[in-house]
Amino acid sequence: MSDGNQAERRIARLTVLADPRFLPALTDLVADIATTVGLDKEAARKLDAVLDEIFRNVVEQGYKGDASQSIDVIVSQRTHSLVVAVEDKGLPFDYRQLQEGQDSRFSSILSAGYVDQVNFLNRGPNGNRVELIRELPAEDFRDKADPKEHQATVEAPEAHPDEAIATRPMRPEEAADLARLVYRCYGYTYPSGFIYYPEKVEAQQRAGLMKSYVACNQRGELIGHLAMTFPRPGAKVVESGQAVVDPRYRGHGLFQRMKLQARDDAAANQVVGIYSEAVTVHPYSQKGSLDVGAHEVGFLLGYTSGTVSFRNISESEKPRRQSVAFLYLTAFKHAPVTVFLPAPYRDLAQGIYEAAKIQRTVSSDQDKGQTGLPQSGHLTVSLRPDHNQAILTVDALGRDTLDSVRSHLHELRLQRVDCIYVDLPLMQEGAGELAAKLRELGFFFGDLIPEFGQGDVLRLQYLNNVDIVPADIHTASEAGRKLLATILDDQAAVTN
Repeated sequence: MSDGNQAERRIARLTVLADPRFLPALTDLVADIATTVGLDKEAARKLDAVLDEIFRNVVEQGYKGDASQSIDVIVSQRTHSLVVAVEDKGLPFDYRQLQEGQDSRFSSILSAGYVDQVNFLNRGPNGNRVELIRELPAEDFRDKADPKEHQATVEAPEAHPDEAIATRPMRPEEAADLARLVYRCYGYTYPSGFIYYPEKVEAQQRAGLMKSYVACNQRGELIGHLAMTFPRPGAKVVESGQAVVDPRYRGHGLFQRMKLQARDDAAANQVVGIYSEAVTVHPYSQKGSLDVGAHEVGFLLGYTSGTVSFRNISESEKPRRQSVAFLYLTAFKHAPVTVFLPAPYRDLAQGIYEAAKIQRTVSSDQDKGQTGLPQSGHLTVSLRPDHNQAILTVDALGRDTLDSVRSHLHELRLQRVDCIYVDLPLMQEGAGELAAKLRELGFFFGDLIPEFGQGDVLRLQYLNNVDIVPADIHTASEAGRKLLATILDDQAAVTN
């Protein structure tokens, strides 16, 4: 096991001198491991190309060419992905060079097909860690599915309203049945593509990072699904997603039944809340969460590409990036704490907390300066090439955090990343002042999720030349409409 994560199995750990002469041997070893666990030679070659760049960057930037220093390379399998991590104790990232265009961390990594995700972790005095994540091959259910099955399901008459339907936890071995359900409902177009790969879903289920609830009809068919995804073992909040209901059974209240069962199970295991992302091309997904007691906590504009197919929605229009609503359902009592916010968001946050019945003392720490902070903070940069987005997670505030975010923003804009987010830990003093500074860079309110990280998190969003058409965004409540209007006003305020 690695880092106490039961979803991760370590394969190899190697400590090598920071000398480029050893790089070919290192990449050969990683390539051999990659092909052994299932990657083809081309995928292994692309992984090695990114590893080569990361290694050389550590040698040249982190250690300034000092070949007597060492680099640790850890290879592990995380659920159904291969992870290659590079750790060093060299200098932190040189943000000045990054901003001046003398260093490009993301260009090759963002090349399509090289890696599926990369995480840059700046751990202050504990050094740096880069994770290269490549999904292992898995059979795509769509390759063997009959296209007529999707069409027949969409066109089928509604089921009898009195038909007996059972809801229960899903078994991991039912992952193929889930893929069939998703295909029947959405054909090839469901946005959470991994759900078409039974091996990946089963690995998540068995690792305890995904717990699903399903609805079954009298013939034993899966006709509904809802997943609870844990961002890490022991997380206090879970994400509700992959909500799918067979078109024949829509209007039977299946989503509400599965969501309430998930909420009750979460409370029994002292998970304090469930958050969910709901599409805004229509209000129905949002309404399903609102009906079981959830509340809107934010909207992320242009969050996904517009590829999903819905019944009664025209597919002839050119798809634009779609916005999503974030909703939060309280499952268990939250301990009262103080959170730090910039003055412009104090009333907004207070309203969100009150709606969700969460006791918080909202404070502003602006104009207090950063003298009490350590010089170096901790920052994780996660790149999602498939979504063309990046998340900058502030793990710990430092006096260098603003410069760090500013420099990464500069680089990500040059690489034409569409959506860039900063996650701020609201229970750390200084978060309010940093948020105010980030608004000057063009970041605006995204969402507020209680207990998302090490406490409540405020996500700010930055759109890199992404056009938003407000008429595309549909809300399901008056509170949602007002929150969306506030966010759009905030975007206008920081970009004008």
